[in-house]
Amino acid sequence: MKIPAAFQPYVEVFQSIDSQAQLWSASGQFLGCLSSKGDHTHSIINPDGDYGSPYSEISIHNPQGRYGGEKGEYSPFNPTCKNPPVVFYRRQPLFILSTNLNLYSNGLKVIDPYLVLALYEALSNLIHDSAPQSSSKFIRLGLTLEQLQAKLKPLSGSACHRPLRSQPQLIPL
Repeated sequence: MKIPAAFQPYVEVFQSIDSQAQLWSASGQFLGCLSSKGDHTHSIINPDGDYGSPYSEISIHNPQGRYGGEKGEYSPFNPTCKNPPVVFYRRQPLFILSTNLNLYSNGLKVIDPYLVLALYEALSNLIHDSAPQSSSKFIRLGLTLEQLQAKLKPLSGSACHRPLRSQPQLIPL
């Protein structure tokens, strides 16, 4: 799959945090790593792992679970979820995954979970089809949290950006 040029700023951010960022629910449940490695144990795109399986109770892919589907209490796919999962990078919140168009985000960028999953699927193909990671033009590592937030700033997310009504109780990494 070719990634459209309009999504290049997102691609750069997701490559920078690949396998380093973690997804946490507002309930304090670890929900996996943002990793383009489909066989990574903790990857949210690993269909055989706890965090990518449609059958796991701790997966955002489980349509019947608390963390997945359009009715999940903490699901990024629930358009009315008030406490969707947050992506942490270097122990700091980076952005929120949600389809809720009326979410109060406390200043964090809100990104559509379908976009994140599609880009990580595409990145998994790019990375595995390219040269070794150390020489790949697709891999950028070592950006600071501030640099990543600056890259996200001009991008439009899937929701309005107003302060959260209630701050999620997240467990620090």
